[in-house]
Amino acid sequence: MRTSAKSRQYANLLLNIAEKKDALEPVYRSMKSFYGIYRQEPALKAFLASTKVEAADKIQLLGKVYPDLHPINQAFIAQLGDERDMKLLGMIMHSLETAFYTRSDQVKVHAVSTSKLADSTIDRIRQAVQTVTASKADFTAEVNQDILGGLTLRVGNTILDASLSSKLARIRQTLIQS
Repeated sequence: MRTSAKSRQYANLLLNIAEKKDALEPVYRSMKSFYGIYRQEPALKAFLASTKVEAADKIQLLGKVYPDLHPINQAFIAQLGDERDMKLLGMIMHSLETAFYTRSDQVKVHAVSTSKLADSTIDRIRQAVQTVTASKADFTAEVNQDILGGLTLRVGNTILDASLSSKLARIRQTLIQS
């Protein structure tokens, strides 16, 4: 089986279990948080990939070291290690994110601005996105001085760029072409 198909299969399996336990959002958020740590810890990668450590021991250690890791994720990760599929975790996470947003009727929204957005601005953006997409907006924001001013929004796979830096780039391109 191709690795991309296997990764999608793993992601769907995890989400199916989470849905049956009415824990879709906690399982996704917990796994996302864990993956951020996993990517930066070579010792953790080696431990989880080890075939010399039993799945029960992996689950027990994960519960102690990462108490915020959902029990469903603990078992899932231990099983990945036993199946020697830890190398697929990055692809699984990609598939997991896509499937989670589809199943939970949410859309990922990421805003970039030159300063911290006011709560009222975030609420207006969230409301507008929810009106247009008919999905709940899962909102994150980032401050980046490089855009000079304005705002960029990524809503799902669509980018709306109203930044000053992109407007200046379009003006520069127009002047060069004239």
